[in-house]
Amino acid sequence: AAVMALANTEQGRDLRGSDAVLDYVYTTMRFIDPVSGTDVSLKEAMESKKLSTRFTNFAAEGKSSLRSVQDFSVNFAPLLGRGKPYSGVKLAELLSSWTEDGSIDRSAIEAVRFFYQLPKIDLKDKYFVLLGASSEMGALEHLLEYGANVLAVARPDGRKPKWERMISCAQRSAGTLHCPTLNGKHGADLLTQTPAIATWICETIPKDKDVFICSYAYMDGANF
Repeated sequence: AAVMALANTEQGRDLRGSDAVLDYVYTTMRFIDPVSGTDVSLKEAMESKKLSTRFTNFAAEGKSSLRSVQDFSVNFAPLLGRGKPYSGVKLAELLSSWTEDGSIDRSAIEAVRFFYQLPKIDLKDKYFVLLGASSEMGALEHLLEYGANVLAVARPDGRKPKWERMISCAQRSAGTLHCPTLNGKHGADLLTQTPAIATWICETIPKDKDVFICSYAYMDGANF
């Protein structure tokens, strides 16, 4: 009854419109398998059980203790200045100055204060899928420090090696890093191996677990 009531409201009509757009994209966008050359809709590719690529899972588990909430800090370097860590009250004061000049919303300060009031953070039973896991704007290191299970989706090593660094980070942490692996090489391409990535995610995460999907993927270079 509650669902039907929502569907008849203006918000419900907006949601149906959004679903229609997503359905249209899902059924009209084409996916060309780089291995078999098969050209099908994205919907068909994602629902197919016949995968030309299948990843195995490599897990790097850390043995460290959970990081204390009070130890958390953020490095900030003013323009042409030297960076230093900010935490607790000092971090809230820094953010407050940015709020006053209109650079950020006040909710940022409220979130920081809420964070530091927590007795501890234990994410050992939570699963985070990071799309673009090696991104500088990502939360990989912090999630691992608080014990999270992180499924890292990032391209195989190229000019800038990344996987050894991420695995080493996991081994020093309290969390576990899961890596899609093909022929002994870690990494996956979101654009060309989409169905295989989805299958690996579903096979790696146990049922009835809380899952959070975070997108940090972006195009390197001048077009970013």
